[in-house]
Amino acid sequence: MSMSGSTVAVRTALALYPGRYRRERGDELADVFADTTAEAGRAAKVRELLDLGAYGLRMRTGLTSTSRGGRLAALAAPLVVGAAAGLKGTQALLEHLADGVNGVPDPAWGLRYFLPYWGLLLGALLSAGAALLGRWTAAKLLAGLAALAAVADLVVAVTAPEVVQPLWVFLEAFQWDGPFVLWALVLLAAPSDVLPVPAWRERALMAAAAVLVPVVAFTDDVYSSRHQLDSPWRALMVVVPLLMALSAVRGWYLVAVPGLAVLPWALSVNLHALWQQQGGAWKLLPMAALTVAAAVALAVVGRRRGSRGRRLA
Repeated sequence: MSMSGSTVAVRTALALYPGRYRRERGDELADVFADTTAEAGRAAKVRELLDLGAYGLRMRTGLTSTSRGGRLAALAAPLVVGAAAGLKGTQALLEHLADGVNGVPDPAWGLRYFLPYWGLLLGALLSAGAALLGRWTAAKLLAGLAALAAVADLVVAVTAPEVVQPLWVFLEAFQWDGPFVLWALVLLAAPSDVLPVPAWRERALMAAAAVLVPVVAFTDDVYSSRHQLDSPWRALMVVVPLLMALSAVRGWYLVAVPGLAVLPWALSVNLHALWQQQGGAWKLLPMAALTVAAAVALAVVGRRRGSRGRRLA
């Protein structure tokens, strides 16, 4: 990396920081980067540059180790990796059993089907294995791989030649792929420096999530038909974990953590049926408006409480 190229790259990374922080500390950060990487090789410089930019992005999004969002994501991480591994593993097992009865899938699907399938399955399972060993960086990378495979699967579903209603197909496929994309985002949002070193408690949480999520998913049969659950129940399945997750603004992490872990699945699995049952996406707006109002109220109350606490301290 040349001197001019390094300068441009550092400026680009610093652009990710909030404006006020960049004005106050930008020169200092650039000097520290220059001193740290003065004798480093290209790979080390790139790694330091990525770390520099990533922390700026965390500051801008409020996902640092000292923020509520960052702490919540870190606390939810064991549940997230366990849920992803358990749900995808169960899906794969059921699909394997079904293939044994119905025969092997049409080979015409070829790589368009099998690469996303195996990428998602192996990414979810190996991510949980890495987390069990405390290798959170590897767990994040593997969860990201699973998310990319899920996105590829969604693209394959929507772009198939026979598709005439892309939105319908997207929402139907999102039931199966969406949770892994959203769970990966939660894991990636967790700051590495506050992720737990796995002890019996974290491993128990991973195991519990790996068992409970697929049991709930397939026992209630929420995937199969609009008639399995009425729309009010499906709406509650989304709203309740969302409000639980938002209770983090009050510092109620014991409530917020399971809410955040459940929300990716609850949201993904119910959007399609709600859209069908209500007869159009626009009819979901009243429920969405009430949910947003409740979220804003929680945020305002939490902010006022936090400000009062700072004044009294």
